Amino acid sequence: MSASLSKALGYYNAMDYDKALSLLSPARRQPFAVNELLLIAQCYAKTGKFAEAGAFYIKAAELGGPKQAMLRALAANMLQEADDSFVSLNIARLAAKSGIFDTNAEETYRRYLHEFLCLDEALMDDQRFLDRLKAGDERYLAAEFPHRHIGWCGDESINARQTKVHGAAAFTQVSRAARRAVPHRFSDRVRVGYLSADFSDQHATMRLFQSALLQHDQERFDIALFCNTEDDLIKLDRGSRNTYPNLQRIGHLTDQDAAALIRSAGIDILVDLKGHTKGSRAGLLNHGAAPIQVAYLGFPGSGTGIDCDYVITDAIVTPEASRPFYHEKFCLLPDSYQANDNVSRPLPPATPRSALGLPEDRIVFASFNAHRKIKPVTAQIWADILRRTDDSILWVMCANRFARENLVRWMEKAGIASDRIIFADPAAYPDHIARLQAADIGLDTFPCNGHTTTSDKLWAGLPVPTCKGTHFASRVTESLLHALGAGELVADNPELYVELCVSLAKNPDKLRAAKDKVAAQRTVAPLFDTTRFIRHLEKAFEMMIERARNGQEPDHIAVPAIA
Repeated sequence: MSASLSKALGYYNAMDYDKALSLLSPARRQPFAVNELLLIAQCYAKTGKFAEAGAFYIKAAELGGPKQAMLRALAANMLQEADDSFVSLNIARLAAKSGIFDTNAEETYRRYLHEFLCLDEALMDDQRFLDRLKAGDERYLAAEFPHRHIGWCGDESINARQTKVHGAAAFTQVSRAARRAVPHRFSDRVRVGYLSADFSDQHATMRLFQSALLQHDQERFDIALFCNTEDDLIKLDRGSRNTYPNLQRIGHLTDQDAAALIRSAGIDILVDLKGHTKGSRAGLLNHGAAPIQVAYLGFPGSGTGIDCDYVITDAIVTPEASRPFYHEKFCLLPDSYQANDNVSRPLPPATPRSALGLPEDRIVFASFNAHRKIKPVTAQIWADILRRTDDSILWVMCANRFARENLVRWMEKAGIASDRIIFADPAAYPDHIARLQAADIGLDTFPCNGHTTTSDKLWAGLPVPTCKGTHFASRVTESLLHALGAGELVADNPELYVELCVSLAKNPDKLRAAKDKVAAQRTVAPLFDTTRFIRHLEKAFEMMIERARNGQEPDHIAVPAIA
């Protein structure tokens, strides 16, 4: 290592990135060695100069070597941070097609295909990737984060074989047995801990769950929250976080220390609200934090590699046929697995269409899911619906400019004029609920349905037809509709789903009846009965503990419905 590089590295480790860069300034000398290029790139990244960081990662990749695909993937991510989606996609494509297999390159390229709505290319690459998954290629089974994977692959048998666990090694049957063997004393009161990185009232998880959380029976349950929430999300909280019970921050602790802390608190049941989503502490769970560990709400599927005994679910999202594809046992709630807040969820008056740029006299189909859920199959279904409802509008939330351009271009090729697509940006939550009421019909996404976004639409009185799915994530809207008493909005297949949406759009009386029913059911059906939900959840916890007290292994549980 050269003296200048050694000195620059010292400044980097001391977080003095500007001094490190001054020692490695391009004006001082050329060419750079690969280690120098990487240090420059990292210094630029640390100081928020993402375009410059991307340029130097590219320079490092151009020197060749076995890590060139990974370096191009890093460059693509830096360029996306610099809001250069088009170039970042091209660099990611080059990384993935370099002939050198690299999981980072594969993950980055495929993420951008879906994020930027490159629908035709995504369709082809999904098939390429699926062929490798079906062949059992272990490299591909570990190349994609499960949360991204279930967004496009609805095959439970393949979902169950994914091996990528963020930031942790997968649990083993030996480690699971060791966790369960740790001595534990159950008391008369049930001690439940919730583990999450989402403890903020501005996160979708807590918008669903916070009122249920606050309605636990304090005479029978002791509740503690173990918080891995980032400061930026905490700052967005508007006051509800201060009411959450017994909240302890653990983000600064190692997995082992956090697991020991939870054990020392005597927690009977630890409920993981993250699964394979951002902020997961899978390693903490795999260190054995509680005698009973339960997966709930954050991840719609099996937490492959994450040591949970049960997954809280329902008979629609996880029918009996799904059991072989889960290592967890099913804890089936009687209505829907999804908690919903009927206490603090806002319901403001509808926003006039004129204030939203929507036509007054045309059917408006709305989708406010994360736009990456618009997969090729979804776009094709939507195009079929729009072609058969000549004067209708597609109102879709999508903030990324490049993705908008790609969706419009694809729809135009499918025969849908660009002036029939109206884009919306994210909005404050009360404003979002108000604007939803301006639409006529909510469009679902496939194979990953709307989850919080579907319940938001239903809460706003907007019908959301769907069709039966093939894995947890594709059955969520069906579950919500049945719990709302609106099962007639569930079609058996995509073709009948198109027919259902077209029929609603072309029949004003039928559409009005659907809207009236959804609005009326909001106050009487189980879906939005928060108190009923939490009593069912508490019964589930008691049934789990009863098995554990009796020395029984976890097994499938069906919670009886409150009469």
